[in-house]
Amino acid sequence: MYDVAVIGAGPGGATASRYLAKKGLKVCMIDKDTFPRDKPCGGGFSEGLLDEFPYLRKRANEFLKGVARVGVLHSPNRRIVLKGSVDMAVALRTDFDNVLFESAVEEGAEPLVGIRAKSVRFHKDHSEVTLKGSESIKAHVVIGADGVSSMVARETGLNRRWPSSMITACRVAEVPAKSNEIIDRYTENLNYHFYANLGGLPGYGWIFPKRDTINIGLGIVGTHAQGLPRVFDAFVQHLKRENLLMQDADLSKAKGGLVPTGGPLSRSYVERCILLGDSAGMVSPITGGGIAYAMRAARYAAAVLTKVIEADNFGSGILGEYEKIWRNDFGDTFKDQLLAQKIFTSPFTDLLFEIGKRDEKIQEMVSEAIAESAEEGIDVKKLILRTIFVCFRASFRL
Repeated sequence: MYDVAVIGAGPGGATASRYLAKKGLKVCMIDKDTFPRDKPCGGGFSEGLLDEFPYLRKRANEFLKGVARVGVLHSPNRRIVLKGSVDMAVALRTDFDNVLFESAVEEGAEPLVGIRAKSVRFHKDHSEVTLKGSESIKAHVVIGADGVSSMVARETGLNRRWPSSMITACRVAEVPAKSNEIIDRYTENLNYHFYANLGGLPGYGWIFPKRDTINIGLGIVGTHAQGLPRVFDAFVQHLKRENLLMQDADLSKAKGGLVPTGGPLSRSYVERCILLGDSAGMVSPITGGGIAYAMRAARYAAAVLTKVIEADNFGSGILGEYEKIWRNDFGDTFKDQLLAQKIFTSPFTDLLFEIGKRDEKIQEMVSEAIAESAEEGIDVKKLILRTIFVCFRASFRL
């Protein structure tokens, strides 16, 4: 009998496993893949995350592929470019996730990898996870950190499936490049680019240059994503014409994926089970980034579950403390980001860029949101007020 069975060993699952095992609890991490493994993702996050989780800072040389220092924002009509000096750490998910996975194992978490969790059942005195091949394991509590198509969310009834309007379909390629090719195109500051509403569709495109690769990605809201490969190819051709990508760039390993970008679930726990990360919808509606949210939620989950197990009380009442904590920390940021998402995917986006190019503060605020470096996320009210101020300033030539 395990104390906790963690399903999914990505950033959220591995972080929760590490903290739980460090407390002396018996933990298993179940993942359908073996590590190291790749994950379609931009691989960008706030550099502050390394200070928030100091054990990562100690191993940064194993996964950090640079710090991109300037965000370049392109309007839908591509006529307006805004810039903001906001740092963003960049990494390969293969390396980053592997460091997190190894850190959990080093603290005593037992890895059960290369095997899929098929179902989960909850009994009066334990939880039961059935693995592929009919083998099953027992645990006091289950953590569902198994991604956008979470089996745990489905089995618990917390989320049968995401509606297409609340997911973003992505296509991502990590393009090998020589150091001089990267610096020539993105400078030594590793300028990272973000494109709003490519092809007139609600979504975003990005370029994250790294030490020896260039990450190219495109995300489109699920209701409009039928032509995603075609739009991605057009995006790549545009980047080549703008000399932001080599003519002979190898995109043969481009992969697709889904990200929940409609905000978190209304509830992230039931008796003997909690959800975190993508499975709970803890993802930025603006950028599709969720690494930091998953890891913070995982740390809170470990603290609550440690108390739950010590008290031998696994009811939903006491587990609700987990949701209170993460919502108090970063729950409100999703409301602002959802509003910002509507604004930046509206017909008025070009006008907003036109206003934004007149004001460095607006550019900085938007760049912070994209780099996920703002401590409390994007403040939409402040952004709107600033935009109004810039309009009045222009009108009265202040």
